[in-house]
Amino acid sequence: MNTPTTYSATEVGISQESISENALKVVSDLQEAGYQAYLVGGCVRDLLLGNKPKDFDVTTDATPEQIKKTFKNSRIIGRRFKLVHVRFGYEVIEVATFRADASNREEVGRNEMSEGDQGQLLRDNVFGSLEEDVERRDFRVNALYFDPNADEVLDYVGGLEDLRARKLVSIGEPKQRFREDPVRMLRVIRFSAKLDFEMEPEALEMIEEEGKLLSHVSSARLFEEVLKLFHGGAAYETYLMLRKYGLFKYLFPFTDQGVLDEVEGMPERALQNTDKRIAEGKPVIPAFLFACMMWDPVKADARILMNDGTPEPQAWRIAMNDGLRDQNQYVAVPRRLAEIILDIWNIQFRLIKRNPRMIKASLNNRRFRAAYDFLLLRTALHEVDEEIADWWTRIQEVDAAEREEMIVELGHSYKSERQAGNNEANGNSVNYNAKQSSGNNRGYAGNGRTGQRRKAAGQGKGGGRGRGQRNSRNANGRGNAGNSSGNVGNRAGGRGRRGGAQGGGGHGYANARPKDEYGNYQRSSSEGSSDNVKKVKVRRKRRIPGRPTESDSDNNPHF
Repeated sequence: MNTPTTYSATEVGISQESISENALKVVSDLQEAGYQAYLVGGCVRDLLLGNKPKDFDVTTDATPEQIKKTFKNSRIIGRRFKLVHVRFGYEVIEVATFRADASNREEVGRNEMSEGDQGQLLRDNVFGSLEEDVERRDFRVNALYFDPNADEVLDYVGGLEDLRARKLVSIGEPKQRFREDPVRMLRVIRFSAKLDFEMEPEALEMIEEEGKLLSHVSSARLFEEVLKLFHGGAAYETYLMLRKYGLFKYLFPFTDQGVLDEVEGMPERALQNTDKRIAEGKPVIPAFLFACMMWDPVKADARILMNDGTPEPQAWRIAMNDGLRDQNQYVAVPRRLAEIILDIWNIQFRLIKRNPRMIKASLNNRRFRAAYDFLLLRTALHEVDEEIADWWTRIQEVDAAEREEMIVELGHSYKSERQAGNNEANGNSVNYNAKQSSGNNRGYAGNGRTGQRRKAAGQGKGGGRGRGQRNSRNANGRGNAGNSSGNVGNRAGGRGRRGGAQGGGGHGYANARPKDEYGNYQRSSSEGSSDNVKKVKVRRKRRIPGRPTESDSDNNPHF
């Protein structure tokens, strides 16, 4: 490795006022303890571009155990890459040990490094020197090291020149780099969209050819990458590039199947709205992003179920829970976010229905604002009448007295509509007051309707295993999606003790779901009557081959 080119902070325009005090403290404490320590990666790149870094990463020659010993407010995380998180309240400074060049696999211990069948690194904890660490970085613009105490930037590979030329150049062969860590393909898209960087042609060709390697990345890790992709201020442009290079389908496959070129649907409108909010300094939440991304396939599934004869409330509930479970195979939806997503969707039906007795409760609901924003997007797509959205906008703007008048006036029209018997399903509302059919609604089947999508898309088998409860509205979700750590199970109860479905080792059957592509199944002679009973085959959810699992239960919700 050549001697690095050294630049003073003043020469390259870095101001220490833009750096987190906690990040400066971590670097100083490590250096005082006798270790090398630098700010590295995206934070240095952003400082050089004049942007405010979102987070700060530190690299050092101290091992994870030595780092943890230096900082009491820290913990070691990760299996693939051992890192240390040093926590200061809500801020986390990530500290990594210098990585060694482990190209000679024969000299590397099995416990330190292991590879998958496709060449991806499943474990990489080979530590080395600063010079070796440079060679392990993905792009030259991310291989700039800043020592805030010495007030200088170290550039070993010409990263500053690339930065000024606004281009991305891989360190080493792009093919090898992408195979080692397929997530680097997503980073290329993110940097190109957010920073307007140009990527080398060989890397772009590799992305189109090797995008399938993303299917071998854990769903929990892809969740973190999705947030970086779509919450960086260039969500819409990122989305267009993901679609252009064929990577979006590895993140949201069911959404991708319903996207029409040159037609703005829910994903496009939602991402444009996200960019607008970030530009205005307004907060954005991951749950809203996922609720928008998954809405179209959920809506399509609900329509299929209703067309097959399922009552509208049940159809929506099955579609929602199945949609969350299916998506979790690709990008894990943490439990805390899944609950918010379901709230955003379910509140939609109350906003559409506008029951006068529920108006105040809806306005006071902590998820109301997110659900209201979601309603506005649906209105823009002509899914909801503008009169409904305008009414909810106005009631938030008036004073208490006028609000009461609006509710009273609504009560008169609401009562007239109920007396007229206008209870037809319109695809936008769920009639929560409708009587639930008895008996067969105690347990829903796992994933009958998703077979239509998956058969067309060449996906794996659907299905789920859950514990059906007596009340279909409150069906429990202690199921799992074929994952030992328990990804989204079928809240609607694929294998219900009360619903009559027996998953067993292969297929079971459950009453309550209408006829679908599996056809009608006759009641067995042991059950008494041979009446034609509509049943659905319950298929156990299987993970996609090659996709690793995560043991962190926080990233794997249960329903």
